[in-house]
Amino acid sequence: MKKGKTDFIVGFLLTGIIVFLALLSLVWTPCDINATDAAARLSAPSLQHLFGTDSMGRDVFSRAITGARFTLFVAAATVGCTTVIASILGLAAGYLGGAVDEIIMRLVDALSSFPGILIALIIVTVMESGKYTIILALTIMFLPSFTRIVRTGTLQVRDAGFVRSNRVFGDSGLRLLLVHIFPNTFPLLLSSIVVGFSNAILAESSMSYLGLGIQPPAPSWGRMLYEAQSIIFTAPWCALAPGLMIVVTIIGFNCIGEGIRKRYLAQE
Repeated sequence: MKKGKTDFIVGFLLTGIIVFLALLSLVWTPCDINATDAAARLSAPSLQHLFGTDSMGRDVFSRAITGARFTLFVAAATVGCTTVIASILGLAAGYLGGAVDEIIMRLVDALSSFPGILIALIIVTVMESGKYTIILALTIMFLPSFTRIVRTGTLQVRDAGFVRSNRVFGDSGLRLLLVHIFPNTFPLLLSSIVVGFSNAILAESSMSYLGLGIQPPAPSWGRMLYEAQSIIFTAPWCALAPGLMIVVTIIGFNCIGEGIRKRYLAQE
């Protein structure tokens, strides 16, 4: 079996389940996610309520799969924004060098000098809480590591023979970056992008747990864990559903990232 194939299979299977449930919630959920039922509050899992109900009688399964949609959106937007900005900064720093490289990397070092989660918490606290604010906060949090990866790859490729030959034939700097350098740098970044999904999900869930992430009435895995902590011993299913989905999603993305890493090392 090729290196990383097992990791890919496990990773795509786990993440595929979560993505399917998130997409399913767009068109159907077993119950209204905000509908309360005092008579059914804290009901144990059953055919009517697969993951039981919470302290307000809301269906936990419906809220968990809807929370997947919001959490995956935040993770995808965070990783996408970070990749675009980091690619621009890393390519500019690695290709241009000199003062441009010095300025960009000193800014990156300044961001890295503070704990990433602390920067995110400050931004979310100062600005109005919401999914777009947390996307901005997490983008700034992940930017230093992504920028360093792109810069390192650019430094490795910019003086390669095929790049120098295309420069001699008159290719502009922008064309060299977009057509020749970045495509050869991207494999270094791909594993970090995939693992970045799991890190973004974990960070978003942590901040929602603290009340600084996605705000009610929209469901969030982190918020659901916070609401379940006071009833963890009487209704453990309220915490089990979002906790299980977080674990499955993170394991899935980490397996995909590990598979990419193994495949890349095998090609070297």
